[in-house]
Amino acid sequence: MPPVTKTLSPAELAKLEHAFATDPASEAYKPLAEAYLGMGRFMEAMVVCKKGVKAHPSIPDPRVLLARVYAEQGKDKKAIEELTGALQVSPTDKVALRMMGSLQIKGGDTQPGKDNLLKAFEADPQDAETLEAMSKNGVPVPKPAAPEPPPPPPQPIAAPPVLQPAGATATSGLQQPVSAQPSVVLGNDTPPPVIAPQPPAPQRAAQPRAPQQARQAQPRAAQPAPRRPVEDEFDDAEVSDVKPRPAQQRGGGASKAAFFLLLFAVPVGAAAYFGIGQYRAKHIREANTAIREATTLIKSDTFKGYEQGISKAQLALDLDASSDTNRNARGLLAYAYTIRWGEHIHDDSNRENADKNIKAGIEAKEASAYLHAADAMFSFYEGKTEEGLKSIEERIKAAEAEKKQVSIYYLTRGVLQMNEGDLEAAKESLDRAQAISPDDPRIYIALGNLHRRRGNDPQALSAFNVALDRTKKSHPDALTGTALLILDQENPGNGYCLAAKYVKTVQGMGDLASPRQLAANAFANALLQSRVSRDIPQYTDKAFQKTLEECTGVKPDEAAARKEVATAENDGLSQDRNNPELLLIRGRRLAYEGKLDESAAEIRKAIELSPQASHFHVELAKVLSKKEGGEAAAEEALKKALTLVPASPKLLSMLGQAQYKQKKMDAARETLEKAIADPKTKNPEARFMLGKIYRDTDKKDLAKSIENLKKAGEEYYSDPSMASQAYDELALTYEAKGDKDNVGVSYEKALNADKENPAPYCHYAKFLAKDPKEKDKAKTLAQAFVKMAPRDPCAEELRGLAGSGG
Repeated sequence: MPPVTKTLSPAELAKLEHAFATDPASEAYKPLAEAYLGMGRFMEAMVVCKKGVKAHPSIPDPRVLLARVYAEQGKDKKAIEELTGALQVSPTDKVALRMMGSLQIKGGDTQPGKDNLLKAFEADPQDAETLEAMSKNGVPVPKPAAPEPPPPPPQPIAAPPVLQPAGATATSGLQQPVSAQPSVVLGNDTPPPVIAPQPPAPQRAAQPRAPQQARQAQPRAAQPAPRRPVEDEFDDAEVSDVKPRPAQQRGGGASKAAFFLLLFAVPVGAAAYFGIGQYRAKHIREANTAIREATTLIKSDTFKGYEQGISKAQLALDLDASSDTNRNARGLLAYAYTIRWGEHIHDDSNRENADKNIKAGIEAKEASAYLHAADAMFSFYEGKTEEGLKSIEERIKAAEAEKKQVSIYYLTRGVLQMNEGDLEAAKESLDRAQAISPDDPRIYIALGNLHRRRGNDPQALSAFNVALDRTKKSHPDALTGTALLILDQENPGNGYCLAAKYVKTVQGMGDLASPRQLAANAFANALLQSRVSRDIPQYTDKAFQKTLEECTGVKPDEAAARKEVATAENDGLSQDRNNPELLLIRGRRLAYEGKLDESAAEIRKAIELSPQASHFHVELAKVLSKKEGGEAAAEEALKKALTLVPASPKLLSMLGQAQYKQKKMDAARETLEKAIADPKTKNPEARFMLGKIYRDTDKKDLAKSIENLKKAGEEYYSDPSMASQAYDELALTYEAKGDKDNVGVSYEKALNADKENPAPYCHYAKFLAKDPKEKDKAKTLAQAFVKMAPRDPCAEELRGLAGSGG
């Protein structure tokens, strides 16, 4: 096993073992394991996965995730063992089948591997990853079942005897009945009428049957088999069959010339008619294929994918203008143009094409799910978010009334709710979209952005990792989003290497990334340059300094870094000058550089451009709270954010902390109680502060203090550092109450949660020093604390106990 790389990632990911020891049945196993896997921290990922398997034995996900951990380390045999277990739980899980098949073929077990890939295909024939795995391993895509053969043609009606004109020979061929010539008529639902033969006119040669009679006597073509839906999310996505207009009647003449003309015209006309039908059917098939390809390209959610999807959808529309093709192609065109205008290139051309296709689809009353989603997103990009939300809500209600759940509707609603500031409702919408369409990378990008705004970095990292997994680490937003998450940590350490790798990946994408995505990545690069150049000298390990220089390409030269920062940000602004998110990234960079006034100024500019973005107000509050005496301004910024997201637990927690720092204890208590009003909501930050308030203020309530600190420790399952602080404060509260038994238990929990937190060593050592029986343990704790924090005031108190005078 390769050595575990020590990556100084977010504090929430520092000690997974403790997190799951305190909550072994937690649903957090998956995001935490995926986060570690994305960072290459296989040991931690394996620990989390195994606990996930134990806690969730009836679902395949933890075993599949564990198989991924083994596979990425080259332990294919162990991976197959886990996949076997996953398939015993869920025999049709496409991810397990696909991975099992690929590993079996790789190991030489070819036929079973191919069989499993085919099973994965049967579970979801449209899954791009399965199709790629089949192509890579030489497994052909099964051909669709042939349509049932047409029924045997009815026996042709015998023609009446033909009187031979004088001089005619028996070999003239006039005895051949016209109806014996084959003809195909598409879309004719009425059986042909039987025409009774007419006796010949007296003293005249019998006339040949009229052309219309001849056509009616032909066997009907079998109706084409109904086609499968092109896209599951359309209300009715079947491509309609072609129904050509019936041929016009033509009368027959009595002359010999007319007779021979008819003799040759009927078969030629039938053949031409048949050829036109075949040509038309070919266009329908090609249009069908183009729509399927357009859907796959658009679902990839990449700049190039939308561009190519537009080309395919337009081709489908050009090939076949029937109602079903028109509905599906219009929807795809409307959606792709809308996203390109709103998120990639904010230009008139994309806007006009989006508007044109939306209107065309709505006016024709042929709107697909994609078109309805485009309509709502178009309103949002025009600044009419409320109007867009109303329209997509109507579509959701209509679909649910028909017992349908359309993922793109919930995705669209979630994106609009998030940008409106309703983060809790947005989470519910996006979770529903993800449950319906678990392979859609765009949903995970939205979830990543949502979790960032909610202040939940581990879940944001997990969402971006899933998006990268679904797109083979090629989604610009997920790459840049992950890099920014790493760069927002206090001490990224080796995480700088991964951030630099992802930033460089986006830089090399060319037209696969949009100008807006390249601009955001340029600002992420500026933040990287600034932070790494300042942090490298802070590390005492010379080898590690060299590692950071090599993996990031950044030197510990602040002057050179300033030039790189200016170049990167100017490059970003040249591609997307009016994006407020760029100002936010710059504000964060300035805050890390200690330029708090400049940082606040940049974030305020972002707020002017997008006043409804609640996370801008939150970031402003964070910067202001770092300034000496900035708590009051931070409080005002948070109150503005709360007008956009009323009753947000996260914002209420931050507001309560700002009030606490200003010693507004009654106001802080009231605010924090609101933050935990919903018992279903986990809010350890609010409970932690409430525990201290109930213990340390005049209105003491030790029972409430213990209740809140205990819950805070339990809810900080993904943040061992804060869990340790909560249990340390809980132990101090038990001391104040005189509950000695629970004091020791709580200090032990604090030490187990985070062995690098010095506070519980100090407090526990002083507590045990009062008991002569615990002298040795108190001494050990005191020695550990003095070594960890020799300059801390508590160290002076403990030096004697530790047996050290210096």
